[in-house]
Amino acid sequence: MKLRCVLILVCLQTSPASLFADALTTSGRQVISTNLKEVRLVAELHGFAIIAGRHCIDCDENLAIYIRRIARPGESTGSAPQRGDSDRYTYPGKYVDYMTKKLVEKTRMFYGYCYEGQPSLLWLTEYRSGDKWVKSEYLVLLGDGGLKHRFVEGQQPSLAHLQRAQCEELPGIFAEMEP
Repeated sequence: MKLRCVLILVCLQTSPASLFADALTTSGRQVISTNLKEVRLVAELHGFAIIAGRHCIDCDENLAIYIRRIARPGESTGSAPQRGDSDRYTYPGKYVDYMTKKLVEKTRMFYGYCYEGQPSLLWLTEYRSGDKWVKSEYLVLLGDGGLKHRFVEGQQPSLAHLQRAQCEELPGIFAEMEP
């Protein structure tokens, strides 16, 4: 009698990021699943978690800001993502071109009640366009109906609202632009 052995190899298709993704716990002890690494809670604001993280480690992806809705009582934490849940926002700081090492972007980020007393996140950016620096602002208002976005190029009209006590600046980093 001959004995035959058969080796069966089963491969599961999974996202490498999901195998090692970090979860985040809010101040109310609610766990938010993320697909991010090096994740940390920046703030909780009007039912949203402001999160810093990246999708991979040892890659060219910079640290970024993400906004996730915190489930309210009676909602499941596994509910469908809200519009904007996968949006990736620039982490504040100074960014240099990865090839020339010249400064090409300066971004500041504020969170809190930074715009007309409304819960919001505000990015003030200056970026190099040729030999000129161009100013812009990106505002995200956090409301019961979700996120509202506003972009203004060439000026920063919300700068006047930043003197409020309930508006905090997230310290920036120094990094290279992503290739």
